Amino acid sequence: MLWRHLCLARAWSAAGLSTCLLFAGSAIAEPEEPSPAAAAVTETVRVLDARQAGDIDLEVRGQGQDQVRLAIKNKSEKRLNVVLPAGLVAASSTGQRGGGGFQSMGLGAPTNRPGGFGEFKANPAAGPGFQSIPAVPTSAAQNAVTVPVGETIQLSLPAVCLNFGLPTPTGRDRFELMDVNEYTSEPLARKTLRSLATLGTSQGVAQAAVWHVFNDVSFDAMLARGGKVLNRHEVALAARFVEAVRTSGDSDVVDPAYLTESRLFVKIDGEGELASEAQRLQDTLDGVHVMGLPLHVVRDQENPTAASPALYLKVTLTDSKAGETRGRVVIGRSSRSDGWVPFGKTSFTEGSTVSVLDGPALAQALDRAMASAFVSVKVARKGATSTVLKVENRLPFTLANVTIKAGGSSGAPAEPFKAMGIGPARSGQVSVQAASGRIERIELNGL
Repeated sequence: MLWRHLCLARAWSAAGLSTCLLFAGSAIAEPEEPSPAAAAVTETVRVLDARQAGDIDLEVRGQGQDQVRLAIKNKSEKRLNVVLPAGLVAASSTGQRGGGGFQSMGLGAPTNRPGGFGEFKANPAAGPGFQSIPAVPTSAAQNAVTVPVGETIQLSLPAVCLNFGLPTPTGRDRFELMDVNEYTSEPLARKTLRSLATLGTSQGVAQAAVWHVFNDVSFDAMLARGGKVLNRHEVALAARFVEAVRTSGDSDVVDPAYLTESRLFVKIDGEGELASEAQRLQDTLDGVHVMGLPLHVVRDQENPTAASPALYLKVTLTDSKAGETRGRVVIGRSSRSDGWVPFGKTSFTEGSTVSVLDGPALAQALDRAMASAFVSVKVARKGATSTVLKVENRLPFTLANVTIKAGGSSGAPAEPFKAMGIGPARSGQVSVQAASGRIERIELNGL
């Protein structure tokens, strides 16, 4: 089987990221309507229902290995907000998996940034200070494309390949749009695609999970490619996600809590007289969130048992000046083959005396330290009014949300960028109205 014929999930370079998909603003921006339609009634409809009712025409075409091109024509007398729900498939042949001689594609969300896949409806219990996207259900308008009366809107949707080994679709290839329940009768496959498209992840993680569930490709076979297609972190995330799908009951979508459980462990020690303060703080940390994930406190000297991927933060409180608390952090990463392995180090300074410091304040200090140590931004391109920043993710998880402080001053505004979908050991791009930027906060959803 020739890998050049496979529908591969590639590593997105800085150049590729700027061209592979339409950004949310350009993909679903409301176009100007002719003045006669200015007073038109607006109706929100689901895309497949609207097609069945004859209110819209759809044209779905191939656009390479990780996108599908969708054109929606409004044939009704109303201005339509056309909802693209999670779990849509661009099928190469109606009702036949693998039919038509080229790949069928599972679709992400119209709001996705390049490299991301899905709606990113995160766990609502992500902790104070984080503005998580609500868990399902949510407003239908979130993934709605506005189509004025008589007009056609075209957009690119992120996609993953559902037929390992078949040729990549091109612009000459036409698809039939359908729900995954119509595409396949397999409950595991249905739940996998719908969960990925609902909860959100990187395109690489989504592709690995889909290949395994839809096409029985083993995770070992993916790793055997040596990172040319998918890196080990993406495969590990996909493997743990599939395990969650298999064990999470009969719901249509995996509970987000399955994906955040036992991902982040912490143990607090203190030098000298700080040992008692370390014990006090450690007792308040269970369940407190860091980077959007709940902490699990380790109270003995043994390493915790955890499936890959997971991180273990060994925190040591050190001598500090009056009015502050300092500490160092040694981080371990769980590996499927090697157990816990070294991942990196960082340090923190918190502006409170240790005797008055509480668990949530310490968690926020750890949050900032981890974000600045393992996620970075560099200037990729400067324009007349804005700067494109390259965001590099060195964590073994997908970045769901990122907050960037634009400019170099301490009083510079912090701008949130949601539903990023920057995979582990991958990079993405954002645009800020400043000459530079730095990471202020990140949020992970465990997928």
